[in-house]
Amino acid sequence: MNVYSAAILAVIQGLTEFLPVSSSGHLVLGEALLGSNAFGNSIAFELVVHLGTFLAVVVIFWGDIIALSRVFFPRLLKPSQWQTEYTQNSEFRLTVLMVLAMLPAGFIGLLLRDQISDLFSNPSKVSMALLVTGSMLFATKFFKKSDQPINFKRALLIGFAQALALVPGISRSGSTITMALALGVKQEQAARFSFIMVLPLIVAATVLEFNDLLKVGISFDESVILIVGLVVSFIVGYVSLKWLLQLLKQGRFHYFAWYCFSIAGLGLIYF
Repeated sequence: MNVYSAAILAVIQGLTEFLPVSSSGHLVLGEALLGSNAFGNSIAFELVVHLGTFLAVVVIFWGDIIALSRVFFPRLLKPSQWQTEYTQNSEFRLTVLMVLAMLPAGFIGLLLRDQISDLFSNPSKVSMALLVTGSMLFATKFFKKSDQPINFKRALLIGFAQALALVPGISRSGSTITMALALGVKQEQAARFSFIMVLPLIVAATVLEFNDLLKVGISFDESVILIVGLVVSFIVGYVSLKWLLQLLKQGRFHYFAWYCFSIAGLGLIYF
């Protein structure tokens, strides 16, 4: 992989990380098309560009993240008050539910880490997974709008939807927001919950994979590629997330289904 290929793949990541079209699936198809195997560790590159989009989420939701952190972490030292705080403090309750929603993906990701990694080299299976994503998105067209709160049960179901998105081609934002909408959660709340709850998982996955990478070592050229991927994915990710939040307010979430169907069809034909 050269710098130009890295920049192109980082643009793909930045555009597709937040839009419900599967960034991981696009990276797999993009690498297969570009023949970008020279780097020798596509998982490491993917984690770097995910880190770039992670930073975009932090910047956009900085106020929410700080507010939730200020409420949550001090109260961790007072377990005797957890039940009362969960009942009476909406920010503490929301943070607890986000932690709960992270557990299924974290557990399944560790358990099936090697099997999931193998899927990143199979563009045909990724194309089929994109068909699943498109079907989920299209289904949201028929959901009735509601304003149900996120409770224990809904958070856990959203968490299992996120675990499904460990498969490249299954959109994480698509699956989690679709599940939330199916459960009657308001669109704005579903998006906020979906994007903030994934932040600790991205950090954990990045630390885990790059700990392995550092044992092997990387060259200067490979470091440049990683830096390019980080910077480009952050800039493009910031712009695309802002755009998605506007589209959610306009109720156009299901429009992305047709894009997923198109890319999946082209992938199945080509690969």
